[in-house]
Amino acid sequence: MTERPREIIKAVHPHASLATRPLSLTDQVYEQLKEDILEVRCGPGDALIEAELAQRYGVSKTPVREALRLLVQDEWVAVIPRKGYLVRPVHLDDIREIFEIRHMIEPDLAARAAAQASEAALERLVALCSDQADAGVGVGPSLQAARHFHLELAVLAGNRRVMTVLGRQLDEVRRLHHLMPRVEPHITSRIELSAHRDIVEAVHRRDADGARALMADHLSEVATAMVEAFVDVRR
Repeated sequence: MTERPREIIKAVHPHASLATRPLSLTDQVYEQLKEDILEVRCGPGDALIEAELAQRYGVSKTPVREALRLLVQDEWVAVIPRKGYLVRPVHLDDIREIFEIRHMIEPDLAARAAAQASEAALERLVALCSDQADAGVGVGPSLQAARHFHLELAVLAGNRRVMTVLGRQLDEVRRLHHLMPRVEPHITSRIELSAHRDIVEAVHRRDADGARALMADHLSEVATAMVEAFVDVRR
């Protein structure tokens, strides 16, 4: 798989520069528990008990408590007064808000990429599409490849804060894919891959308006699939 720029690696974790220093125990528990949440091994509404988590991850309660505090800060976990912690539930409005934010950000990122991307940057985008195609039917690898594709556009814009915001929305989408089996095949579909390739072609043509429109259409199509799958699950 194509090597990712350091900016993409840093965008994964908002509390530490993981690319430049060893992980503390708190960092390790944060990453492990967040991964369990994103992969829905800890599902929305599940209780999180400090003692059980300490045993699961082989640490004391102190790094667990600190990791939970960070996950509350990042809104992956909610505090229930006098009861403890639980994985934050997912609502239909969450999906709408996620894609509203993405619509505000990503079409302009695609347009900026078309206006200023270097040849090396264009080659990275092409390689990322190839990574996604090579992932085949595996949901996890396909989600990772798609995440890198969208973050690469933020890298091209050179805005660290945009990468942080976008990275969070992409994490939310990853959880939704694992939460709703009906929508899992979408990430490996020809529609998804073709949308990314069309965006890259527009960027390569230096067609800023075209890249912007294609990204907006792509996000609308994904949002519709997500909402329909969520409603279906709740029936």
